Amino acid sequence: MVDRKKHFLRKRRRSAACGSVATTSFPMITIITDKELPAAEVGLWIKAQQAVEAKNYKYAVSILRTLIKRAPGFLKGRQVLRACEVKVTPDAGRKSSILTGVRLTTTRRDPETTITTIEDELEKDPYSIPANESLFAAATDLNLPDLAAFALETICQGQPNPKKHLHLLASHYIKNEQFSEAAETYRRILKIDHTDPVAQRGEKDCAARASMRQGNWESSGDFRTKMKNQNATADLESADKVGLTRAEMEARLAQLSQEYAADNTNLQVVKGIASVYEQMEDFSNAYAFYSYAFQLSGSADLSINDKAMEMHEKVMQAELEHYQAVLEKDPNNEEAKAHLAQRKKEIAQAVVADAKARVDANPTDAQLQFKYGQALYEAEQYSEAIPALQRARTNPNLRVKAMLMLGKCYAAKNMTDMAIRQLEEANSEYVNMDDTKKELLYTIASLYETAGNKEKALENYKVIYEVDYGYRDVAQKVESAYS
Repeated sequence: MVDRKKHFLRKRRRSAACGSVATTSFPMITIITDKELPAAEVGLWIKAQQAVEAKNYKYAVSILRTLIKRAPGFLKGRQVLRACEVKVTPDAGRKSSILTGVRLTTTRRDPETTITTIEDELEKDPYSIPANESLFAAATDLNLPDLAAFALETICQGQPNPKKHLHLLASHYIKNEQFSEAAETYRRILKIDHTDPVAQRGEKDCAARASMRQGNWESSGDFRTKMKNQNATADLESADKVGLTRAEMEARLAQLSQEYAADNTNLQVVKGIASVYEQMEDFSNAYAFYSYAFQLSGSADLSINDKAMEMHEKVMQAELEHYQAVLEKDPNNEEAKAHLAQRKKEIAQAVVADAKARVDANPTDAQLQFKYGQALYEAEQYSEAIPALQRARTNPNLRVKAMLMLGKCYAAKNMTDMAIRQLEEANSEYVNMDDTKKELLYTIASLYETAGNKEKALENYKVIYEVDYGYRDVAQKVESAYS
């Protein structure tokens, strides 16, 4: 809080020196907690809480309006006030579209007055876009980032499609170096529009910065504590080699940490840290540093971006495996089931977004097209997957795998005849009796079985049976036919 005051006063002095601020000055407002409320206002806060508990929201609003007027920096009180105003305003948010663009009487010349008087407008409509935008501007001028963020959050809560203001909120968090909050805000945007390129990139970059800050990467002192053996680092000039022991990897990480402390914009050092984390199977940190490395490359080195996305997928896969392990121990854990199902959907969408970003960057790469089609199939977006897989099919090295996936897409859309034709063609072209061949035969057999052609189904099951008795339930299907 003291830092904010100093920052604001320095800003005012600099601005005044440049002649950019009028001679008008205004008292300082700082954010305070309920424990920092002046003694004279504590009674009002207690009464307001009692009114909320009794669900007497109108009375709570009247008390909180007085309290906020006397203590404009009491953010928690303002938050409770807004929640109560929503309760007593049935048409909250409906006026916002009408009022958008209306010029309010307050100006940015006196932000302190704005913070107090704007509550008159917000009591009429707590979700008012122009009123909350004025509150955001005033709070920004007074260097109150938490209050500014609250104003934007209020707008987002009241709008059916708050994408525009979520972008503004994310930018606000980045400006104030709240990277974790910015990453979460970008994720909210991606839930609205998973193709938003700014949100896709912003989420990765901010997650990387948040991870680095959480690990104290920006503190040179922390690097010294990570040094397991300072003498050992001299022998690790070849950092990128694989097959290092755990101790060697930790020593290498410590060496790179020291270099990073000296210059955190050195691309090779950042890539080296990411590589070591990848070898240590710390995919979360690997993802963070590969993402940062891609940013340092000016978003030009697509191979780094591919690595970042690969680590991102591994992080998400590890999360799914965690909840699957929980369910294995407790199959009746409904909360874990629900969370797993929800995360599967969200992760499938994230994988699709990653794959699409790679395809957009290099649309002629058949391998990327195949991965994109595969991701769309896993996300149950079968119609969208088909054109990507058809493009991948033109590559001789991917042809059979793409045709197999295409057949599955057709089958998922109940286009059984087209699925069988696609898979039969792939089967005729593929000779080796490996896992791909077995999957082709099994899928063809399953489709014939679904179509009621048991003879054709058995014919394909038999081919697998003759080379791999234990493949899935092939033995049971073939032997039951003879019995």
